[in-house]
Amino acid sequence: MSEKNIARHRLSRRRLVEAGALGVLALTSLPACDALSTKPQQKGGGGGQLKDKEAPSLASLVKSGDLPPLAERLPTSPMVVEPVDRLGTYGGSWHMGLTGGSGSFSQLNRFQGYEGLVRWTPDWKPLPIPNVAESFEIGGGGTSYTFKLRDGMRWSDGKPFTADDVLFWYEDVVLNKELTPVPPSWMLIEGELGSVKKVDDHTVVFEFPKAHGLFLQKLAQPGGDAPVRYAKHYLSEFHPKYNDTVDELVKEHNQSDWVQLFQNMGGIDDDSVRYAVKSQPLLHPWTFSEPPSGGSGRAIAERNPYYWKVDPRGRQLPYIDKLDYRVMQGDSTNTLTLMVVNGEIDMEDQFFAVPENKPVIARGRKEGGYDFYATTFAEPNAGVIQLNLNHKVPAMREFFQNKDVRIGLSHALNREEIIDIVLLRQGKPWQAAPLPDSEHYNEQLATQYTEYDVDKANELLDKAGYTERDGKFRLGPDGKRITIGFDIDNGRPVFVDMAQLIKAQWEAVGISVNITAMDRSLWEERVRTNADFDATIHRFGGGSGEAVILDPRYFFPFDGNSMWCSAWQAWYQGLSGDDATAGVERPPAAARKQIQLYDQLKLAADAETRKTLMKQILEIAADEFYVIGISIPGDGYGVVRNNFHNVPKHMPASYIYPNPAPCNPEQFFIST
Repeated sequence: MSEKNIARHRLSRRRLVEAGALGVLALTSLPACDALSTKPQQKGGGGGQLKDKEAPSLASLVKSGDLPPLAERLPTSPMVVEPVDRLGTYGGSWHMGLTGGSGSFSQLNRFQGYEGLVRWTPDWKPLPIPNVAESFEIGGGGTSYTFKLRDGMRWSDGKPFTADDVLFWYEDVVLNKELTPVPPSWMLIEGELGSVKKVDDHTVVFEFPKAHGLFLQKLAQPGGDAPVRYAKHYLSEFHPKYNDTVDELVKEHNQSDWVQLFQNMGGIDDDSVRYAVKSQPLLHPWTFSEPPSGGSGRAIAERNPYYWKVDPRGRQLPYIDKLDYRVMQGDSTNTLTLMVVNGEIDMEDQFFAVPENKPVIARGRKEGGYDFYATTFAEPNAGVIQLNLNHKVPAMREFFQNKDVRIGLSHALNREEIIDIVLLRQGKPWQAAPLPDSEHYNEQLATQYTEYDVDKANELLDKAGYTERDGKFRLGPDGKRITIGFDIDNGRPVFVDMAQLIKAQWEAVGISVNITAMDRSLWEERVRTNADFDATIHRFGGGSGEAVILDPRYFFPFDGNSMWCSAWQAWYQGLSGDDATAGVERPPAAARKQIQLYDQLKLAADAETRKTLMKQILEIAADEFYVIGISIPGDGYGVVRNNFHNVPKHMPASYIYPNPAPCNPEQFFIST
């Protein structure tokens, strides 16, 4: 990042609080936001006064002496956020819905938890920008990263945030084998853990034995906020290094040991735990006053009085007072859709926003008082079929690992039918591959075996040796009917609908299919631990831009998201014991070659070298054909009420770019 751009993050606290509008506006415009500075049609204006520097509720607390003045709550150099459309006014509650039980808590990062050292720009440029860090410098060809923290920044409880908090995360969490048996993969280079050093109270240096070309991009992803999520002054009370009487707290809180106590008080990366801890200090724009639980109900997050971002006039963000989540168990898509039509959802694009719901949602726009915004998926496919190539049952493992079987099952798919019925004619037959506009596009990987040809499918399944039948269905070498069970997250009903059509199409070539839709938390447990699951359908992964390199889950045994090869990815990640339920199985030669290439890619400081290495990885993926895709993803959509402002007309959609978080929800506002 140039000195000119970094300097724009360095306005003094005093100037932002006291300066006039024109002078501050001229100094704080952020080009990164301009790409999405569209002006959606919005009716009405906000209530309140634009001269207010903080929310009226906070001003009242300052007046009563229950809260320090704003100038004492902001850092010396607060981050300036340019509104998408216009300056907002304070107040209101943002109503949303979450479905899928505790597994949906990871979605909270999209709305209130995306605050790492760096972040993506709204238009998703390849290089992240400073965030919690005021600035950063890359040294040693990518072997060191120096972060300058914001002087005077505070946690949500008002305590100072300093380099000691980052050191606490590294020295007392990451390096503690009881808390972290396996260190974060993004802190490793060729199996060696990087180090973190404190230079002064507001400067930390991350150092690696070799170049870590993807480090900043890893920090900008969900989960990359870990270094700034562990408040030392709070969590040290539950750590034996700092508290000799921690065993008394273990008994008081009815925990099994100090590790469980530390984690259940918020010291863990598990979203379902850390978001449920009301007392944990955070750096987020809103923190929970009524935390979510594992069941149904409501969760309320309220503004953080010490939030460290401001608008161009120096007015403290966020504009909105509260986030109001309705949390539902199981498949609540219909309930959420009804809430949208009734105008009960203010802004969201998760869970209900599937193709089949768009017509009814479109018809309800006028009465419901809302409209659409567009999302562009960065994933490689609308639905990826992952057969369990590391199945515990030898006969099933042999069946799934047979490439002719996978090709045959691919030809047995009538993708046009699935696209017409389930995806409402949005898409075209496609494998799990980088998208056409990606610099990593590979035509062979994208288009091979997509022809619907039942005769060819039968020929390939016969060639694979599965010719015996019990009438309609094929038999395995053990004489038993070959049955593929699909385990599906019922919070994603589009995959359930896909599976219903796949069932009929695969049974037409002699493969029996069963479908089980389950709560997301159970689904996660099933497909991520290599239990006896046969197959699942999922999306996500990298299909365009940097996402192809950052999340190549379908292209080789990359990480825990490569559900099709849990044991192979465990081998790559160096997992063992409880970390790899299926045990560790050495991947075949082709996959090991891809792993070797990716390890080289991670060391590459320049983009062209990474591109060349990724090309080779994708060529092997095309030859091996690990997973089966259905359709190129069509554009998605979200809904936004007419009185809810500063939402871009269009935004990327990806887990890596956890929309809408990079579009700065703290600058959304509600007019009255």
